Amino acid sequence: MQKDQNLADVNDKAQARQSLQLGDSATRNVGTTQGTVAAGDDSRITGALQKSQNGGDIPDKKQFARTIGAVTSTNITFNNASGWYKIATVVMPQATSTAVIKLYGGAGFNVGLFEQAAISELVLRAGNGSPVGITATLWRRSPTSANEVAWVNTSGDTYDIYINIGQHAYWLIAQYDYTGNANVTLYSTPEYSSVQPGNSTSGQTYTLFNSLMKPTYEDVGALPITGGQLNGPLGIGTDNALGGNSIVLGDNDTGFKQDGDGILGIYANNARVGYIDNSGLHLSVDVLTNGGIRAGDGKRLSLTSNNNSTMTATFNLWGDANRPTVIELDDDQGWHLYSQRNPDGSIVFTVNGDITANTLRAGGAIYQNNGDIFGSVWGNSWLSLWINNNFVADVQLGAGTSVVTWNNA
Repeated sequence: MQKDQNLADVNDKAQARQSLQLGDSATRNVGTTQGTVAAGDDSRITGALQKSQNGGDIPDKKQFARTIGAVTSTNITFNNASGWYKIATVVMPQATSTAVIKLYGGAGFNVGLFEQAAISELVLRAGNGSPVGITATLWRRSPTSANEVAWVNTSGDTYDIYINIGQHAYWLIAQYDYTGNANVTLYSTPEYSSVQPGNSTSGQTYTLFNSLMKPTYEDVGALPITGGQLNGPLGIGTDNALGGNSIVLGDNDTGFKQDGDGILGIYANNARVGYIDNSGLHLSVDVLTNGGIRAGDGKRLSLTSNNNSTMTATFNLWGDANRPTVIELDDDQGWHLYSQRNPDGSIVFTVNGDITANTLRAGGAIYQNNGDIFGSVWGNSWLSLWINNNFVADVQLGAGTSVVTWNNA
């Protein structure tokens, strides 16, 4: 070979390239200018992706996204009406498969209404084949999220998925994924229905409570601050051991309990110490008060203590066969007085000591504090007058000239 021939005098150029391990493709110089790009029919060249297509020449874009671990995404626009929309068709083989659809954006687009930047999440799960079917749940985070989910089994393992959403849900972003044995087809302009399809099955909606979506008293099984009905016993600061319709406070067997129609029982340490009904307060234990006990409305009867006595006093009602009724006043040293009804119905009032009074009356008789007595035995007059009228007032005794006065004559 002549060097001035630059290998042109090689008889079998293809064989020469193989001997030099240069392959069997025609090549050009490597570079970025025209005429320097390699050419040939190698499948690695002819089947290569073109960057100018921005992925548009990928045959199975969903599978490509799943292969590289990316989330499949698309745009969805609902019309200006609230209602039901067929958002997707899924293939969900039994035993089992899973698919998820996540929507970003909500019903409406008004500046300052932050709840419209909503998130809705659908989770679809196939059953075990007995029975055949799927389960669909919707997880809400905002009032403008999707409201409900439903599905229609169109054939075999194929299901149309519907959601209910408010009006003006324009240009939402939908992300979705599914297991390798399933498939999801989303619709960018979903089919609309003002009512839920009649042959559909309703899914379950769950609200993810947050500072925007706060639970109501019904959501958490609580009573509203405006009042409500509590079914069962209530314990404040403790468990309830009284049971029934009762309230205990601090101690599990101390509180109030309904003991019948119109009867409110009062309990302390599981012992019934009293009750209230429409006739009043009934107690089976002592009543201790630092104040007074007052009965009546406009005019009251009061039982009070100044707490400065040297002894304790007792006002007691008791009786037996011989003394049916005795109302007695005592102190720590003994009894003061009592009023007693006898078996024959008569009444005796007895004082264990002196009686001091300006005037004493017994029937029609009057006993004055100067010792005089008025009564019928004295002619319905005073004893002093009766004596003056019926006995000698002055007697004068003297010499023969004395005058004797008898009976004031």
